[in-house]
Amino acid sequence: MCANASKRIIAYIIDFIFISAILMIVSYFIPKNSNVEFLNKDINDLTEQALNGEITFSSYASEYSNYLSSIDSENVVYNVVSVIIIIIYYVIIPIIFKATLGQYIMKLEITREDAKKLNIFNTFIRSIVVDGLLYSIITIFLVQLVSSKIYLISLIILGFIQFILVITSLFMILYRHDKKGLQDILSKSVVIDNEVKE
Repeated sequence: MCANASKRIIAYIIDFIFISAILMIVSYFIPKNSNVEFLNKDINDLTEQALNGEITFSSYASEYSNYLSSIDSENVVYNVVSVIIIIIYYVIIPIIFKATLGQYIMKLEITREDAKKLNIFNTFIRSIVVDGLLYSIITIFLVQLVSSKIYLISLIILGFIQFILVITSLFMILYRHDKKGLQDILSKSVVIDNEVKE
């Protein structure tokens, strides 16, 4: 039987906490770039100047985009490693185990509608919609290819799109009779509750 919304949301929260902890641990093993510390301090100083009315909003936005682009350029190794970990966790592991850790704890399982074996397409599409995988991949390339202003605008637009996808999926899971979210429909998969027998 299709899993109810509350179990899916709890599983999502568990996964989010777990993957965040993994990424935090990984960040300790990636060599720190001293430039990033200075850039973060500069952003804090810039924000303080904007809040005190010492600079205009347009000046703040322009300088902020430069700092943000520089920080993300300096952190490219961490960002690539993060994407690899996200792919392993949200794309590869569900193919092997039919669930992420959160789903396993909540006794949920991802299956295809046609009862065939899950494949990369199914799990990749699911991850694009609710886990921000495509957002993460695109930003790695954008920071290298476009100006800092275009990069900041792109981040805002992509972040908004990702937010809309997650909210849309959440409302679909809450209010559709079949409890399917956008990621379920696009990937032709379904999350079932192993504790509930039809």
